[in-house]
Amino acid sequence: MRVIVYSCLLICCISCNHSGADQAEQPTDSTPAATEAVSENRANPKTEAVAGYSEKVDDGVNYANNWKFAVQMYETGKTFNYLIKIAYKELRLTDSLGIPNFGIAPKVELRKGTEPRSCIIGFLDRKGAFKEYKKVAVKNEQLKITTINRYSVATYRTSGE
Repeated sequence: MRVIVYSCLLICCISCNHSGADQAEQPTDSTPAATEAVSENRANPKTEAVAGYSEKVDDGVNYANNWKFAVQMYETGKTFNYLIKIAYKELRLTDSLGIPNFGIAPKVELRKGTEPRSCIIGFLDRKGAFKEYKKVAVKNEQLKITTINRYSVATYRTSGE
């Protein structure tokens, strides 16, 4: 069921965001080029969080319960995959995140969202620009994870004549 929902969302996003005017024209005789060598596997993934965001949540009794809204990112054995750990009050969730291979070692970042109790999960591209990827937020006392943008990498080279 989850796959069907994600597929429908992907199709909707592609059809709504497609604009031929802002895309560069690709040569007709181009072939995909190999990406730069970045190992698909991490030799020694870090056990501590590589990125984190946290804010206190009022419990009505002077923060006695020590509740918080927190998002933490952890490395996995795969270079371009991360484990997301989310906490809100007494609720704990985990999710995974795949970063596109830009031919560089991935760097994830977490930034405060525009809404209360929200966090933007993103990564830095080759130029160091922050790319928003997912949003974690609390809506009506429920945790929501929303995909903001989708990314893919393609490289082309023209065949020599």
